[in-house]
Amino acid sequence: MSIWVLCEARAGGYRPATLELLSQARRLAAAAGGPVVAVAVGDDAGAAQALEGAAHRVVTVQGGHLSPYAADPWVGALGDVLAAEAPRLVLFGEGTRSRELLPRLAARLGAAAFTNALGLEWDGGFLLTRPVYGGKAYQTIRCGEGTCLAAFRPNSFDGGAAPVPETAFGEVQAAAVPNRVEVLEQLPRESRRVPLTEASQVVTGGRGLRAPENLALLEDLADALGGAVGVSRAVVDAGWADHAIQVGKSGKTVSPALYVVAGVSGAVHHTMGMDTAKVVVAINTDPKAPIFAYADYGVVGDALQVLPALTAAVRKTAG
Repeated sequence: MSIWVLCEARAGGYRPATLELLSQARRLAAAAGGPVVAVAVGDDAGAAQALEGAAHRVVTVQGGHLSPYAADPWVGALGDVLAAEAPRLVLFGEGTRSRELLPRLAARLGAAAFTNALGLEWDGGFLLTRPVYGGKAYQTIRCGEGTCLAAFRPNSFDGGAAPVPETAFGEVQAAAVPNRVEVLEQLPRESRRVPLTEASQVVTGGRGLRAPENLALLEDLADALGGAVGVSRAVVDAGWADHAIQVGKSGKTVSPALYVVAGVSGAVHHTMGMDTAKVVVAINTDPKAPIFAYADYGVVGDALQVLPALTAAVRKTAG
């Protein structure tokens, strides 16, 4: 009943989503009776010592073509390791990398695979929860025999599970698998904010902001909250903002503790990307806008007036 977690490095440590999954895995391992194994590949293994206490075992995978990240050699290396160990469950943080690796590993291993999950429990077996029909319903899936691969939205779990008393470290040398494309250069996106998908507070705006210069109102509130900025598809289509911060079906999926959405009507294309936010504050001039059906708090008003007032109130409260 071992639970494996693929660990993604970031800024000398690991993604918050990785640490969330390790915490939930430890919580479930106590009930399921199996070990938690953290696996880090290539450059991601450089911070492996930081995983002391986070898993019963830390497996680092090294070999040719694994650094920098490229899908082909990673699928080959991880596929060999997982086939040899046959874990019951392998967890991924939802993101670009999991969308490349998970389906290919599932095909290679003959394993069940699920994406966009947001719940994981133990009831004599592993139970996954994920939204369906654009978030209008949720399905619970019981993992059957064999290995199950699952990618989870960031912010799906609370941390705080007790660390394990002892962590064993080991290294695996993987056979070199050439990549079919050559990575010439990687240019990380510069940002002073927390990544959108992992932010606990997200401020999103739509065409109701009326002009691209008014997106600065979103940035002011996000700065006051210590969060990230998102936009609707209409804003991206208008050329006001980069697709990298689009929230919705064809953009990013977010699950923050607080989601402030201004000037967005609330079409299903958008709500599919934010329907698991814990608290939603909606601002719209139309009292019948669909977004209010998802809102815990609604403000019927002009976002150009409400956002500055809300920012001032947050800053005053924060002192």
